[in-house]
Amino acid sequence: MLQRSLSRVLRPTGLAALFAAAFVLATTRYAPVAGAQIRGRSPTSMPPRQSGAPGWWFSGGASGVVLGNINDGQSQSTWSFGNDPLWQLRASLEKVLEGRSTLGVTAGYGMVDVTLTPFADAAVPERPDAACLNGCEAQVELWTAMGQFRSGGGPGFHSVFEAQGGVTVFRNLRTRGDALHIGSKTQQIDLSGALGFGVGYGLSNGFDVAIVQDFGMGWHSKTDLPSSLERTWRMRNTRASLRFAF
Repeated sequence: MLQRSLSRVLRPTGLAALFAAAFVLATTRYAPVAGAQIRGRSPTSMPPRQSGAPGWWFSGGASGVVLGNINDGQSQSTWSFGNDPLWQLRASLEKVLEGRSTLGVTAGYGMVDVTLTPFADAAVPERPDAACLNGCEAQVELWTAMGQFRSGGGPGFHSVFEAQGGVTVFRNLRTRGDALHIGSKTQQIDLSGALGFGVGYGLSNGFDVAIVQDFGMGWHSKTDLPSSLERTWRMRNTRASLRFAF
């Protein structure tokens, strides 16, 4: 089952990496010729291309997320994601600031399993979720959208530091067997953030690989949540990505 999950995650990532590599190769190979035609000069008269940091980076990869328990007032239950990684696809687009630092946006998506356990003392007389009245096994779409600052890069091995802040979205919570919708809202949006540390390896000036470990937290809605329960949750995330310059 793990091999099938990895296959589903990495197949679209590999396609994205292939298209990005083709784009970079085409740009590098044909840009001097196009410039020469516009200026009326031969390609051999063009000055050599300047080496250095690129203007933009695109990355694509997969991540294994370990989420802590979340207390949810809407369903009057605790969401337990277990200790196994929850697989997500992840991509980023980054603008080079100066040197090896970038500023950009990241997005992630995955369908994950979750166990709902009712609160011992419900905050409301009647539970709003008849589909999962006594607890159940469920699934939910896990989306992330973050702004990101990144530092680190260069040829060979190098260290990586990342800081992210944005939102984590839990969407379409439903029972696992018969796919009955749970709760009155189709999605819940949590503020979240993380710090990441890792290593990368630059294969060239415009292509590298990186493995980063994130540690973060989020803030769930406190609507109908008993005052004795926390609304914060913890997250640990291990990410592998391919990065392309353009």
